[in-house]
Amino acid sequence: MNGSLTESLRRSPPSLHDSADYWGLAWEALAWLEENVQQGMSTLETGAGASTMVFAARGARHHVVTPDAEEERRIRAACEERGIDTSGVTFHIGRSHEVLPELEAPDLDLVLVDGAHGFPYPILDWWYLAARLNEGGRMLLDDAYLPGIAAIVDYARASDAWKLEAPVSFRTACVRKLRHGDPPNEADAQAAHGRMSFAYLPPGRRVVASARTRIFSTRAGIWVVRKLRGPR
Repeated sequence: MNGSLTESLRRSPPSLHDSADYWGLAWEALAWLEENVQQGMSTLETGAGASTMVFAARGARHHVVTPDAEEERRIRAACEERGIDTSGVTFHIGRSHEVLPELEAPDLDLVLVDGAHGFPYPILDWWYLAARLNEGGRMLLDDAYLPGIAAIVDYARASDAWKLEAPVSFRTACVRKLRHGDPPNEADAQAAHGRMSFAYLPPGRRVVASARTRIFSTRAGIWVVRKLRGPR
């Protein structure tokens, strides 16, 4: 189609969900997808909507995971109305935490996490998709201000395997995968990247618990304790 699909959708938003209102990525994020998705890219999104139309229009080999089979019908119909070829789009109907572990798909160049937003669903989406993302690939995290998604952003910001890039909209974060590798599994401050919380304790115990943990569960703290003990 001629012209910007994002602007076309903005002028006349399609009804793709079980509502007359438009629910989808911010227009800025849709425009980012339209600019950055290239023909032949291997892509995947959890959730479906206007973003699916953009992936299709840009010629990506795109996989969509959504629990609502009716969304597939609406999206394909909306694409047909606008002359968008959906032959490269594959829908997987089901909840993402059940579909993704068994999903047969190629390694991915770009992922959009925009499915279930309550804890722990976004983290499960990230976990199953991170290993499939190519080095140098990007993952968009929509509604990144919500706790479950913000936890992924915090991890990526502190990780040497990921890079937090400029946001693609006011609510959509973008992280780039730098290398393969699992997150650290140590139960200590290193695994938490120093961002520990003792909010589950009564206020009077939080300071003591924080100080004790930071001393005894960090490399620097362990080194200090060993020095104080002296040689054995």
